[in-house]
Amino acid sequence: MSTRRRRGFILLFGTRPMISDDPAAPPVNAVCPRCSQRANIVGKTVRSWFTLFFLPVFPVSGTRRFSQCSNCGAQFPVEAKQLGQQVAAAERQQSQRAIGLYNSLRNSPANSITLNELMTLYASINEFDQAISAAREFTAALHNSEQCMTTLARIYLAKNEHAEAIRWFDEALKRNESLGEAQYYKGVAYLTGNPPDYDRAVASARAARNAGYPGADELLREAESRARV
Repeated sequence: MSTRRRRGFILLFGTRPMISDDPAAPPVNAVCPRCSQRANIVGKTVRSWFTLFFLPVFPVSGTRRFSQCSNCGAQFPVEAKQLGQQVAAAERQQSQRAIGLYNSLRNSPANSITLNELMTLYASINEFDQAISAAREFTAALHNSEQCMTTLARIYLAKNEHAEAIRWFDEALKRNESLGEAQYYKGVAYLTGNPPDYDRAVASARAARNAGYPGADELLREAESRARV
């Protein structure tokens, strides 16, 4: 006598969010708060769906709108238009702050603290040429401060002008050879230059580590590993 075996049946179901472009929210061109690059901020919608065999069958939640940077992919819990307005308002505030710092420097052209703050502000909004222009105009403030020189060097590094960056790092280190920030980013400049100089990158990373600068150990390991290749 034979027995008939009944085959089992597995029912695969669950839920998953589905993201799509928001047709009611055109992209907004603005500086991304995450990557600080000017890019399109795209409106998105997300909604949870019941799935059967991994296929969406019907929605089980309402639609939520958010925005996403097309450059770095960062997501923000506001609509693209609202985020653009917030960024624009912040840019206006930064511009007003820059004007105030510039006017203050005209009254006190040797004030290194104000120059450093102005250059840092310009760099935060990717106005690198404006920062360099300020350094050139207020040379007394620049040459009175190794921190100003280091900030200027980092701005040149952000522009991929490695030789000029290294020159200003060296100027800063003439005033204070134990300045960890200058040693660290000088190592970065040597490591990422064209062509790179791994031996000098190692030396700068070691000096930054000796100064206790954060991240110097990782930079040193990277420089040493490339130097061995």
